[in-house]
Amino acid sequence: MIYRFTGGEGQAGIHSLSDGASLSWKPAPGPQTKGKAKVCCSSALIIPSAPVASSPPPAGQPRNCSRAGWGPERGADISNPLNFGCSTYCRLATPPRRQRAMARVLIVGAGLTGSLCAALLRKAATRPLHLAVWDKAGDSGGRMTTASSPHNPQSTVDLGAQYITCTPHYAKKHQSFYEELLAPGVLKPLTSPIEGMVMKEGDCNFVAPHGVSSIINHYLKESGADVYFRQCVTQINLRNDKWEVLRETGSPEQFDIAVLTMPAPQILQLQGDIVNLISECQRQQLESVSYSSRYALGLFYEAGTKIDVPWAGQYITSNPCIRFISIDNKKRNIESSEIGPSLVIHTTVSFGVTYLEHSTEDVQELIFQQLENILPGLPQPVATKCQKWRHSQVTNAAANSPGQMTLHLKPFLVCGGDGFTQSNFDGCITSALCVLEALKNHI
Repeated sequence: MIYRFTGGEGQAGIHSLSDGASLSWKPAPGPQTKGKAKVCCSSALIIPSAPVASSPPPAGQPRNCSRAGWGPERGADISNPLNFGCSTYCRLATPPRRQRAMARVLIVGAGLTGSLCAALLRKAATRPLHLAVWDKAGDSGGRMTTASSPHNPQSTVDLGAQYITCTPHYAKKHQSFYEELLAPGVLKPLTSPIEGMVMKEGDCNFVAPHGVSSIINHYLKESGADVYFRQCVTQINLRNDKWEVLRETGSPEQFDIAVLTMPAPQILQLQGDIVNLISECQRQQLESVSYSSRYALGLFYEAGTKIDVPWAGQYITSNPCIRFISIDNKKRNIESSEIGPSLVIHTTVSFGVTYLEHSTEDVQELIFQQLENILPGLPQPVATKCQKWRHSQVTNAAANSPGQMTLHLKPFLVCGGDGFTQSNFDGCITSALCVLEALKNHI
């Protein structure tokens, strides 16, 4: 059948309808009429060619329409679709919104900034997002990594950050982030004694009972991202308004948005089109970012081993090699007769720089020798884990790029991380929030 709809500026034109088909159009606002037919122009109108579902009401009963301004109609001629009563033989429907296409977002780096970026982007997204997080390591955490004993996964050491210090300023500014982690017990107040700790008035210290990497795992879970480890990114190219990202193993993949949260020197090592997309000014800024270097050695002991010291952690000032020692299970107040103690030793920066290119085996032996001077008679561990931190803590952040650096628009390529703020929990939150601000109108 062919129906013609008219009505001044609300004219919808000519449309062909088969029996039972639906008709949608977008005329001018306000009801338009022709003869007895009333057309509700603020919505799509579906006109069947025969009565639907129920029978018409008996003559004399009103056919009420909930639309304002529509009164009852009686005795409409159902043989003519244009004479149907509104509520009985018209079905009003709002046309479905046109959804924006799903955006593919890649975050390189499964450390604190990367995981928090993923969680914040998911929460702020106004359209479907496919979030992927790639990291070259074998597990999440970055410089907030927690290592497990190969003999007992419950025996762990924090090889990176040991605890989180919150200043009064950030306690207020980042209150929601702290509350989010304190409520489920991801963080709890640090109550164990740390000898040599410098405390400032109003500061609060927190520890992660399940290791600092549990913070990263919390945010990754919140993000719903697909997380892939042992994915070392090598090239980033611009292909058809998308980022084609290459890695050491696996096929290249394309993304609409890319966020790089690895250390600045690793960004500068990337090949492909990104080399020419970084301006000379940005390159100088990235090259100016500097880091301290150090080693961390984790030691795991058998259940029942006693380490008789009055502290859970201690800062060392008189040793050329060792700067900090922590008995991690004691630090977290989770001492158990079924789980052996675990220690972590952090070296001084000067030692880290001096032995940066030496083998971890040689470095481990040197640390053991110095540890014997501090804790003589320490029993032999059942397992060890030596970690080299080439990029430990930022000593000089990128100038004039607070929180993030945008390398390209349409498609977006953004850098974030502590290289644009400072190497602590609040610095990474600041960076993640700046990345979100840069991207929020595009997700």
